[in-house]
Amino acid sequence: MSSQKIIVNKFGGGILKKELIPCMQKRIKEQISNGFYPIIVISAMPGITNKLISFVEELKENYNLDLIKKFVNEISEQHNQIMSDIGLTNSFYKEAQENIKNILLNLSNELNKSSKINNSIEDKIVSLGEKISATIFTAYLNFSNLKAKEILAENIPIITDNNFKNANIDFSISENNIQNKIKNLEEIIVIPGFTGITKNGEIATLGRGGTDTTACFVGTALRAEKIILWKDVGGVLSADPKIIEKAKTIPFINYYEAEEAGKVIHDKAIPFIRMFQTPVEITSIINPKLKTRIENIKKLHEGAKLLNSKGDLTFILATDENIKLNDLIIIISEIFKKYKIEVTLISNARYSVQIVTDNKNGQLEKAYEELKQKIHTIEKTEASMIYLIGWFKAKDVSNFNDLLVKKGANLLISAFYYENCYRMEAIIKTNDINKIMRSVYKKFIK
Repeated sequence: MSSQKIIVNKFGGGILKKELIPCMQKRIKEQISNGFYPIIVISAMPGITNKLISFVEELKENYNLDLIKKFVNEISEQHNQIMSDIGLTNSFYKEAQENIKNILLNLSNELNKSSKINNSIEDKIVSLGEKISATIFTAYLNFSNLKAKEILAENIPIITDNNFKNANIDFSISENNIQNKIKNLEEIIVIPGFTGITKNGEIATLGRGGTDTTACFVGTALRAEKIILWKDVGGVLSADPKIIEKAKTIPFINYYEAEEAGKVIHDKAIPFIRMFQTPVEITSIINPKLKTRIENIKKLHEGAKLLNSKGDLTFILATDENIKLNDLIIIISEIFKKYKIEVTLISNARYSVQIVTDNKNGQLEKAYEELKQKIHTIEKTEASMIYLIGWFKAKDVSNFNDLLVKKGANLLISAFYYENCYRMEAIIKTNDINKIMRSVYKKFIK
């Protein structure tokens, strides 16, 4: 690697489309012409990860060699079509096709030798999308006269713990590994995101949003000038433009606001960029002027920057004067753990516990029926969460709650103030969340 300053580019599945891939190549060329050394961290092609997860579930139900053969052929054909669509020709197409064939052949051989799915094999299957995507994009860059080289996470290696499906990167070991791996390279490096390898040599995936995590690890470990998370839309908007027509791109947010916002950048990626205060940009691949910077901002500006909501929640109120509060919480926690139900928010009073959750795994009704057998009074209500991100004072929280009541929202859990308050959130019951959001936006976002 030369002495040029590094930019780490994360290309997510949302922009890996035939009409946008030329834009990706264009941005890389611009960075090179401006004296930077680009590194690319890439996601799977659109829809591929979901297809891989579905394949795993099918194998768990019916471990069938014909199913494996059919799936490998489908994945191969789908990616061959992608390469044709983006214009790969001749030796570039054939080399990428051969590399993909070898990736899938290795998987087939391993699956044919096995008889069931374990966590290690599951992660190996689910991580294939990023590897194939990196193979194709590397070929595309070389086809475009940009010398590129794919390096798998396990060949760096990026070392993780054994927490399959949601592994954590061992920063100190992996930092040294990646610095040594690229120090003598001149090619553009393309790294499949979302994966690492355990100390025992098993592939492990980094969980939801794992490509963000890989990109932020790489950028931090290499002391990058910045990390760019490229999107098909511009930066982070102040609200959903389908609800708030006047929603605008937020110029900058700090690390704490990004963490509280949730959807801006994956939460496991944030500790990496905080280490050396590495700047991150969330940028439109079509128009790079549309971007949001995530960085350490010394002077905080009071007020809200971002409004969002989360629907399809369930508010549960459990009350029993004959059970101590701690015991009540334990009963609820054990049943929720049994049915693998995630809790979004929990609050309590002397004899009652308020819980907000969703029913993503379809098990909430079973848990609720079991809770009814153990707790004197329990009620559930359909609910939504509405929240603002920014920097708030106590009076803002009070005004937020007052506005929700005034506009007819049934306030189930009020927002509360805490020191260094970057998020105000409330749980409400309403038949028109969009109307409430428009009122909140008008009041709080300038």
